[in-house]
Amino acid sequence: MSDRHYEKREYAGNYAAFGTGFVFLFVGIMSLVMRAFNFDLIGLSGWGFWLFIPAFFILLGAVSQLYTDKKVRQDVQIVLQDRGNGRFKLDEIAAEAGVKRKFLLRVLMDLRAAGRVKYKYDGQTGEIIIGEEVKYEQAPEYQPMAKGGQAVQAVPKEKKFCIFCGQQLEQNPGVKFCPNCGSQLP
Repeated sequence: MSDRHYEKREYAGNYAAFGTGFVFLFVGIMSLVMRAFNFDLIGLSGWGFWLFIPAFFILLGAVSQLYTDKKVRQDVQIVLQDRGNGRFKLDEIAAEAGVKRKFLLRVLMDLRAAGRVKYKYDGQTGEIIIGEEVKYEQAPEYQPMAKGGQAVQAVPKEKKFCIFCGQQLEQNPGVKFCPNCGSQLP
């Protein structure tokens, strides 16, 4: 399915841009304080106030992304409520909500964490089953991947768990998707 049916909305789900914006804002304020007290550190009092400009645009972008994330969560929740309980393909939900499938899994996890929706994934087909809850059972041998780390860990066949979230999986050889996070299993 092509992306032409989707709006250009990306789901970030985090607040990292606010931290960057506040750092720029802090340095800008410090430069004004240094200028007021006639104190200089690495010439900051002469150029630091220029950091207000990128701080403004970074914070503006962060607020815009926060609003977009909220709207995406609302749209996905409305689609799920309209469909009611049952089995559905993720591509259909993504198309109806106007969000790319790659962001849909993250949106669904955020909605479930907030207690606004109950669902699990069918381990065979990867379809979402709305109205059913999955009990998270982390495998004892699971170790979260380091950020930017390799996506595939060696998992012994007798100890089967999702490499992305650590969910203990059934001993069924036909399981292709994690029932907790919906990730395709290697």
